[in-house]
Amino acid sequence: MALSEQFLTQIRDSNEISSVMSSYVNLKRAGRDSVCLCPFHSEKTASCHIYGDTQSFYCFGCGAGGDVITFIRLIERLDYLESVRFLAQRAGIPMPEDSFDRGAQMRQRLLEINREAARFFRDILISDKGIEGRKYLYGRGLTDNTIRKYGLGYAPESWDTLKKHMLSKGFDEGELTDAALLSKNQKGHTYDKFRHRVMFPIIDRRGNIIAFGGRALDADAPAKYLNSDETPVFHKRSSLFSLNFAKNTKEKFLILCEGYMDVISLNQAGFDNAVATLGTAITPEQARLMHQYCEQVVISYDSDGAGQKATMKAINLLAEAGIEAKVLQMTGAKDPDEYVKKYGADGFRMLLQQSGGAISFELRKLTSGLDMDSPEGKASYLKKAINLLADVDNRIDRMVYISDTAKLCGMTSGEIDKAVEERRRYRSSNAKKEEKKNLINPPRRQEGTNGAASAHTARQKAERGVIAFMLHSPDLLPKIEAELLGEDFTEGFYRNLYNCIAQRIKNGGSLELSSLGDEFSAQEMGKITGIIQENNLLPYQKERLREYIGVLIKSRDRYGGKKPQEMSDDELRQEMEKLRTEKMKIRN
Repeated sequence: MALSEQFLTQIRDSNEISSVMSSYVNLKRAGRDSVCLCPFHSEKTASCHIYGDTQSFYCFGCGAGGDVITFIRLIERLDYLESVRFLAQRAGIPMPEDSFDRGAQMRQRLLEINREAARFFRDILISDKGIEGRKYLYGRGLTDNTIRKYGLGYAPESWDTLKKHMLSKGFDEGELTDAALLSKNQKGHTYDKFRHRVMFPIIDRRGNIIAFGGRALDADAPAKYLNSDETPVFHKRSSLFSLNFAKNTKEKFLILCEGYMDVISLNQAGFDNAVATLGTAITPEQARLMHQYCEQVVISYDSDGAGQKATMKAINLLAEAGIEAKVLQMTGAKDPDEYVKKYGADGFRMLLQQSGGAISFELRKLTSGLDMDSPEGKASYLKKAINLLADVDNRIDRMVYISDTAKLCGMTSGEIDKAVEERRRYRSSNAKKEEKKNLINPPRRQEGTNGAASAHTARQKAERGVIAFMLHSPDLLPKIEAELLGEDFTEGFYRNLYNCIAQRIKNGGSLELSSLGDEFSAQEMGKITGIIQENNLLPYQKERLREYIGVLIKSRDRYGGKKPQEMSDDELRQEMEKLRTEKMKIRN
């Protein structure tokens, strides 16, 4: 069922957009409005604007935008109705009883399945059947309190124990397969995906169990760790293990680890700000997610080659997300779990205090494989170090690193500083040349690739302008319809939006963003918000509307009422000849 305008207004009024967004990002005042670093793409300069008068947001970098409902759709990865329900619960407003849709019902069902499966794994762990699981966890130094806190469990060495249990609870095989708890063989028979494994429930920020990780107890298992496949409630790229605890930490930084046990051991030792990626290298989505809770991350990856390589990727992605990265330098232990066991919580706390910045880490990495006692080794190192130091924008920071590099190479700081400045001037010169080139011949982008930064054709600008006028001045619809048809909007999205708005105006429906969200995707809501924002910078004068209508009529007449794809080869050749003639006239 469609939600009433009165209910949507109540939801919007009870969830002021700045208040909601401030729970996820740091807002800064900018006149009457606010700005923030966009949580939907990586950036260092705030391009996301929050407008109090319209209760909307728009990112001029990536094109994300809409009202408070759209924001929740994007940040929580929910559909429209689930986002409304999320905000209703936040404000203590009851939802209409028959407002569930099939997608929401399926996701709710998957969460119920995961809860029951977690109970099953936990109960098996504490039973006689779970002795191997308990032996492993106790052997890793975990206490009963920690095991309960994380809801750890054990999947028995059986092909169908979980399956039988879940079927007895009223779930069917199709649902269990959708929840990634069952797998299918080539004959189509289902079996338990997790077998003879210690189970780690993966919990989202709202406390929902969205997936599982399983640690094999068989030495010859094909995969040491096995994670749930992606489902409608689990998106690996945008999830972090233990964020449900870390988001409430009093610390101002997060500790980024590689695995479940590292995080759990640190948490047990008193470090509740530890999180881990889920069996993959860090993703841009995870970096932006962390930025919602901190401005600094200490990378605590394993000290082996793979861990160090992953550290470099993490440094770059965190920097893109606007997060200051520090790197833990562990000696005497291969990972945080082992370090805490050997040196205790105080030892690890001292290690955190000694963690170095990302630049120091990268400079040390440059010496790998080089003989720093030889002239050749020093020369090779300096070439790489100068390129790296030229990327450091802050002059004071740069001088500190230059001083360290000079000592390492037995040179003066002035010599290295001169080389770094020459490199910076060279890069700046190239950047200015590129900027001048773009001013003379600006690069064109296809619409949708970069939100407001996209270059629009004259026709697209006209289509967007007409739609903006309809939203701003619905009383102009008769004038617009007297000259234009929906078919004059060549792109499907603009045509659908035009028809939707026209129908709502005729029916006396609402044109608020919150009511449009039911008919358009979160990405399309960003486009609609972009249309509004770019046209609000211009006066809503009827002369401008006439120009837009004229462009669309001229475009229609140019093709004799036909779209290019509907024309014959001869008609297309004639049209191309006309265009060439027009261009020659302009040049002459």
